Amino acid sequence: MKSKPEPSLDVDGPSIQISWKDNSSLLAEWEVTEQTKLSIEERFHIPIVELPFVLRLYDVTEREIKQDGLDRYVDFHINYQAPEWILYGIEEGRSYCVELGVRMIDGRYYSLIRSSRL
Repeated sequence: MKSKPEPSLDVDGPSIQISWKDNSSLLAEWEVTEQTKLSIEERFHIPIVELPFVLRLYDVTEREIKQDGLDRYVDFHINYQAPEWILYGIEEGRSYCVELGVRMIDGRYYSLIRSSRL
């Protein structure tokens, strides 16, 4: 297994990191400050507890994320209040990164923070 990467961090924003849990799963850990929670509520005009948060897991083995419709990803619906989530179905030998985001009921997706590549 590989070493744990440094967490990504936006100035005064959320941070997220991923690490190998075992050969077929990753552990995603994040932190969202109170100020960021307020900013998210202002952006969406919805209480943060009602927003549909997801972890979007990207397979970046053969290409970088381009947002062109050809990216390989899967969304995991999460409880944003949990500080971590285990992502199953991971293939050893591939490279991944994950985003914490909001996916609205109509399919629109808004990224809040992206992890480093693992």
